[in-house]
Amino acid sequence: MKRFLTFMMSSALILGLALTGCSNVQPNSSSNAPQQNTQTTQPPQAEAGATRDSVIGSGKRVVMGFYTDPEGPTPGSKESMIKNAKLLDEVAFFWYSFDATGKVVPTGKVDLKIKETAQKNGSKAYALVHNMNLTGTVGFDANLAHRVLSNPGLRANLVTNLVNLTTKDGWDGISVDVEKTPPGDRNNYSAFVAELKKALKAKDKVLNVSIPAKFVDYPSDLWSGAYDYAAIGKSADQIILMTYDEHGLGTTQGPVASQGWVDRVINFAVGKIPPDKIVMGLPVYSYDWGSNKPLLPDYLSYIETVDRAKKHGVEILTDPSAKVPQFIYTANGTRHEVFFENAASLKIKMDYALKHKLHGVGIWRLGMEDPAIWGSLMKDFGTNKSK
Repeated sequence: MKRFLTFMMSSALILGLALTGCSNVQPNSSSNAPQQNTQTTQPPQAEAGATRDSVIGSGKRVVMGFYTDPEGPTPGSKESMIKNAKLLDEVAFFWYSFDATGKVVPTGKVDLKIKETAQKNGSKAYALVHNMNLTGTVGFDANLAHRVLSNPGLRANLVTNLVNLTTKDGWDGISVDVEKTPPGDRNNYSAFVAELKKALKAKDKVLNVSIPAKFVDYPSDLWSGAYDYAAIGKSADQIILMTYDEHGLGTTQGPVASQGWVDRVINFAVGKIPPDKIVMGLPVYSYDWGSNKPLLPDYLSYIETVDRAKKHGVEILTDPSAKVPQFIYTANGTRHEVFFENAASLKIKMDYALKHKLHGVGIWRLGMEDPAIWGSLMKDFGTNKSK
C-alpha cells in the first residue's frame, strides 16, 4: 500500500511498509512457479463477480492516497494531503492494527480532525488496519495473521471491532492491509474478507483491500499464495493492486516496478478481478542499495533521492528497459545503485490504468511523491476536482 514504513536500525533505514502495501517478496520468487504467456489479443474475463455500483460508478477513475505519520527523515503525509485535497477521492489512514484477540489497536498518531479535513474536502476516509509489528522485530506478523484469521471466533471479533470503529469515529470504510498471511490460510483470509464485506455493507461502509502483486497464482508462495484474487475480488468493493517492490527489501538492486513487470501483473489481475474494482498502486518512493548491505536498501522520498544525486554530483539516467530513473554513486568506498520513480515513469504506469480501464490509482505514500505527478493526475484521474 509499500509500501514501507521506515525504521532506524544501526543507522540504516531498514523497513518500510505496502498493501501493503508493502510486498518485499517477489511474486515469482518460487523457482517452481508456472510461467504465463501474457500475449493475448483479447482482454481476459474476470472470474470475480459484479461490482457495487454505489461504490464504483461507471467511468470513474479515482485518486486514492495512503496517509502515514512522519518517521525520522521520512516525511509524513499531512502536508501533501492538505495541498492536494481537491484531487483526492479517497484517503486511507495507516493508524490501526489488531491483537491476538481480534481487538483493534491504534498504532499511529490518530487525529480524527485530519480525517475530517479529508472528508470535508470531498474524500472518503478509510481506517487502515494492518498486521505490522512496529516494535521489537519490525515487519508483518504472519503468526498474528494466522492466529486471528484461522479462528472463526477471533475472526468474528475482528470483524465486529472494525465495523464498530467505522460507526464510532465516522469512517467511510475499512482498508485492509494484512500481509505475509501464511499460504495455509488462503481460505481463511478469503473468508475474513467475505465476512467483513457483509458486515460493512450492512452499515453502508466500503471495504478496500490491498493485495500483493503477482502474475501467476502459486498457492504455496510464502508471500502471495494466501491471496486468492478471484475470491477476494468477489467480496471487496475495491482492490488495491500493489504494483511495486519487484525489487526491494530482501532483494538485490533493481527497479521498484519495471514497466514490463507492471504490465504482466495487471494483465493477470484483470483476469481474476473486474477492472473497475482495481485501484493500481503507484510507488512514489525510492530504494538506495549499497554494496555493503545488498539486501537492505535505504528507503527514500523523491526529494531525498534527487538531493542525494545532487550531493554526489551524479547524473540521473533512465533505465532503457525498465523505463524508470536510476543513478549510481560511490560514498566512503561503497558503491550505491538507486532506483526510483518520477513523474515521467509514473505517467507510463498511469497510462496502463487507463488502458485497462481500472478504477483508478493509489499513491503509496502521500508526501513522498514527485510533486509533478499531480499534473498527470489532474488530467486523467480524480472525480473530486474543484470546478
